[in-house]
Amino acid sequence: MSAVQALKKFRLHELKGLQSHISRFGPLPASESSSGVPLPNPFLPHKNPQTGRWAPPKYSLRRQAELIKKAKASNNLELLPPGPKLSVPAASIWSQRLDATVGSSQKLAVLDETLAFPVDWIGEFKLKVADGTDLGARLYTGKKRMFKGHKWERVRERRAAHHTMLLKDMDKRVRRYKKQHLKKRPNPLKVSRKISTKLPF
Repeated sequence: MSAVQALKKFRLHELKGLQSHISRFGPLPASESSSGVPLPNPFLPHKNPQTGRWAPPKYSLRRQAELIKKAKASNNLELLPPGPKLSVPAASIWSQRLDATVGSSQKLAVLDETLAFPVDWIGEFKLKVADGTDLGARLYTGKKRMFKGHKWERVRERRAAHHTMLLKDMDKRVRRYKKQHLKKRPNPLKVSRKISTKLPF
């Protein structure tokens, strides 16, 4: 399937599935801009108002990435809704790059006249900015140490403190152990008088 056919199928499929979405999740909320047709964003999860549960996105991340690749190939990123794989700032940047390289006049006519209408995608995509993005070090931001290290290195301080605590009163514990041993068996070489009445089997 070519890029043009894939985008046309995606747009037509979402238009046909509007009624089933309304019957399942209720009417769509009013959009801020009334210039286009309101459609639910298939790249985002939706909450069921009756059960309170969230339904996963209609398109997985893999299928979203495939649609974005085809939209880039045909220079028609504005036809796709924003999502985890393509935010609004990223879409505008890519559109500018493609217009500069390919040219806006060479965009492929993806939609028929019956489907050529603007769309207001319902659903807010919140772009998560990781800590340390502005510094260029997202991997180790907020961590106590950069590398985990070996297990013996991580427990070395705790084991050293435990050994110090044990050696602090070691002489006292040795004397207490010897006294207890002398009370039990003053002459350890003497044969024990205790005779067991139980059979060995």
